[in-house]
This record gives sequence, structure tokens and C-alpha cells, in this order.
Amino acid sequence: MAPVVSPDENLLDLSVVDFEMLVRFDVAVPGVWNLRLILNYKCIPYRTEWVSFPDIEATFKSLGIKESGTNPTGQKHYTCPAIIDYTVMPEVKVTDSNVVATYLDDKYASGEQYGPRLFPEGTVDAQFAFLARFRKIHRPLADLLVGCIPALLEDPRGATYYTETRLVKYGRPLSDFFSAGSAERAAAWDALRKGLDDLAIAYDENEEGRGEFAFGKAVTYADIVIAAAFLWARYNPVDRDGPGVKCVWDEIKMWNGGRWERFMGKFESHLQVV
Repeated sequence: MAPVVSPDENLLDLSVVDFEMLVRFDVAVPGVWNLRLILNYKCIPYRTEWVSFPDIEATFKSLGIKESGTNPTGQKHYTCPAIIDYTVMPEVKVTDSNVVATYLDDKYASGEQYGPRLFPEGTVDAQFAFLARFRKIHRPLADLLVGCIPALLEDPRGATYYTETRLVKYGRPLSDFFSAGSAERAAAWDALRKGLDDLAIAYDENEEGRGEFAFGKAVTYADIVIAAAFLWARYNPVDRDGPGVKCVWDEIKMWNGGRWERFMGKFESHLQVV
């Protein structure tokens, strides 16, 4: 596990606690990409502290970061990402992707130093409602990707932890989870395509954005969450869909007339991993 160190006040303003998980640090779950895209898009300086899966809870507790939520049994649940903002005293510690997003957009408002607002006035509730409506694309996407993740983990402890905890969560080994050629995998592909068809219609309904933006005519948080899901599909290889499909993004980028590949073009300059 990479050590969590004290902030260097002369160098960094914000610390991000993130998964130390994969061979390539650009491969990560959507919540992680949500945060990274916000930080990069708004030009907020930060550093990343990488933490192995089995060490997340202990690390959060040692840093005084509260739980991310509770699981169905009522137990506290800790997951990345989280932030510690050292620009205020006492420092602010935040977890949960949506809460982090609103905090950063309010604290680091647009101006000469920071990028534009991701929650323009009066759009917070509307954006969250939009994202709740399209949560349906995340379930089939996860079904297609989760079983392939252990093979990407470079941290043996993390790989073992991930495999064992998902066995408990899903009640079956990941090797059998939405396996190649299975009916459930085919159904997941169908559900993902249907969800993206509906998403395309929703984007077209925003006439001001000409089909490129969820709200208005500039990037908002809703667009970032959708982009984060696509990055998850792009950077997590799969080996269960034939030789022509190296990642789920290979298919997505061709759907809906190639609009999602065009959509992602606006984020290509904001993918830095610091």
C-alpha cells in the first residue's frame, strides 16, 4: 500500500484518497473518474494517495474520513474516492461522489483560476434526477466488467480481497459471473444498448446543447458522470465477448451513430492522473 502522508502545504491544496488497484492508474471505477474529471476540468490542484482495497476502511478511519454509506445489513461501508481539503482549517473531509462534486463546485467556483461551474444555478436537483433516470446503464455495464477486474489487479492482496468480497456479494465466483456466451451476458449487452438509446433521446431533448450536453450548452456534472461510465468501459479490458471486442467501449463507441465517441472528445484533455 502506498503510504498516506502529511500534506505539503507549499505544493498541494487537496488530497484524494483513491484505489491502488490496477496496472494502469487510468483504469478505475466510475466514482473515481467522476472525481478526477471534476478536478482536472476545474483546474483544482491535488495529489492522489493510493490505497489497496483491504486497507480502505482502516485508512479512512485513521484519517478521520466518515463512512461512504451503509450496506443493506446496516453496516458502515467505506469506499473510494474521498477528499481531504487542506485549504481550510480544520481540513474538510468528504466522501460520496455526489457530495464531493457539489462541495468542489461550490468551494472552487468558476473564475480566472478555476474552470466553469458544473452545477449552474438552479440545476442541482435536475441533474441528480437526470442521473437517477440513467442509473440503468451502470448496472449492465458493471455486469459486463466486474468479472474481468481481478485479472487486472497488480496488488495480490487487493485481488484476493476483491474476489472474496464479490463472492459474498454476488453469491458466486467471478469466474462464472456473466461468463462468455451466457444468456445473462447477452441480456446485459441488450440492456446497456437500450439504456444508451434512451440516453441519446434525452440528450437530443436538450435543444440548446444540440445533443452534446445534458444541460445547457456546456459541460455539467451530469455529462461528467456519463463520461466516467464510458471511461470505465474503455479502460477495463474484457475477454468474454470474442476476439473483436477488447473492451466494452469497442461496441459503445459505434452505437447511436458514433455519438458517444464524439461526446468523449470534449474530455480527452482532462484525463490526467496526478
